[in-house]
Amino acid sequence: MKGIRGRTKGFILCIAAVLALGLTCQARLATADIKELRIGIGIDADTLNPQEQTTSLFFNMCELIYDTLFYETPEGKMEPHLATGYEVSKDGLTWTIRLRKGVKFSDGTPFDAHVMKLTFDRALDPKRRVPLRFAINMVKECIVVDDYTIQLKLKFPFAPLLGALAMSLVSPISPAAIEKYGDDVRQHPVGAGPYKLAEWVKGDRIVLVRNDNYWGPKPTVERLVFKIVPETATREAMLRAGQIDICYKPSPANVKALKADPKITVEMPLDTRTIFMGMNCQKGPTKNKLVRQAFNYAVDKKAIVKKILFDTAQPMDGPVSPLLFGYARMDHQYDYNPKKAKELLKKANFDFSRTIHMRTPNGRYLFDRQVSETVQAYLQAIGVKVELRTYDWPTYIAGLLKPLDQTELELFLLGWGPLFLDADMALYGQFTCEVNPPKGLGSSFYCNPEYDAIMKQSRLELDREKRRQLLIKASKIIWEDCPWIWLHVEKFVIAYSSKIKGLVVTPTEKFYPTYVTME
Repeated sequence: MKGIRGRTKGFILCIAAVLALGLTCQARLATADIKELRIGIGIDADTLNPQEQTTSLFFNMCELIYDTLFYETPEGKMEPHLATGYEVSKDGLTWTIRLRKGVKFSDGTPFDAHVMKLTFDRALDPKRRVPLRFAINMVKECIVVDDYTIQLKLKFPFAPLLGALAMSLVSPISPAAIEKYGDDVRQHPVGAGPYKLAEWVKGDRIVLVRNDNYWGPKPTVERLVFKIVPETATREAMLRAGQIDICYKPSPANVKALKADPKITVEMPLDTRTIFMGMNCQKGPTKNKLVRQAFNYAVDKKAIVKKILFDTAQPMDGPVSPLLFGYARMDHQYDYNPKKAKELLKKANFDFSRTIHMRTPNGRYLFDRQVSETVQAYLQAIGVKVELRTYDWPTYIAGLLKPLDQTELELFLLGWGPLFLDADMALYGQFTCEVNPPKGLGSSFYCNPEYDAIMKQSRLELDREKRRQLLIKASKIIWEDCPWIWLHVEKFVIAYSSKIKGLVVTPTEKFYPTYVTME
């Protein structure tokens, strides 16, 4: 303890609590408060209930409002937050989790084991819409051991469960807020994180202010203003003009210029997020695997990455990001081959008189609309009629969650970014039969019993190498079946004022301004 002699009581508390967010204690305890940080984002939230969440940007926001049991650092290390530790039984079926004492929600309600049991009960309730439930569906029940200890009883051992426990999927909501607002708590979030919601003007801004009841060191930033600006060029102009401090996902075309500006810092780590054009596997012309394979050959992914995205991504060479455990480059690649695409369509007796309906968001992903327009052009070049429509994000998400008998989806641009570094969340969460809408986010409605059996086996396997081989085996099946046009893996591009120091940026597409300093 010699090295900290003479430091503040807060610094000692910081070390004792092993606070995370990827920053040193010195950075977190900067004395100068920053009154406001303005963050330009491209889309509005559809919900701020962490159990209903589907979007990494708003999972990020939920972590600031609610906090998480554990925190995964950018390097993949797990650190305690609302939980202080855990033990796993020898058979892997019981996880005992110790909870932090003295924590209060922003409304003053105490946090304890009973609150965590309520959280798991709600997240596991089949009557509730929880799109990412698959990440914790191995949990049979949550039991209160004492006021600050819970036990999770599992249906089967699950090696990457700790990663799921670091997601805001199991972040607790104030029970008083649930009682007051009911399901409308999605618009009135109350959590135990470093910030609380102050204002939400739909389509314009989401404002968070510092939570005075926060259990950890006081955030250095008093107020976070998430300004909704769909056009990337406008966000960039606002950053250059000093109207915002952080620009979320600037235009790939302007990254080089932004990097050259000494007043701006640009970070772009490879992401866990894959960008794809989903294809309906149970309805319409893309029900035929030959058509799906043809569409893959018809699109020049390398050209999209080079000419449209300016190398802010890399072409997919397997179903998941290279950052994930269980990734493998597939032996067979769908290299650009319009001649082969036409041959496969002819073999499939494709109806060229029919118009294919394509949908895209605008402002959610890097150049999402432009990428969709390029895919449209490639398909039209082989004789396929394609109509493209653009939607705002809440409307788009609502369309993705419709069941098969109601869905209008045929081709749709989407991204999938696992929130912890394991291929299970990518492969199970998009392609198993049980995650098809409305229960999950598998909007391609892909369903293959052979694939499901392998994924189930991978979830039961605790041997690391055996589990990796099972994930690769599942990847080969899905790669052959082509429920997606395999496009690219994004780099998480974020630009901000060079005056900001200590901003934490992760490969799971999150950033944390909680303890930044300003020069």
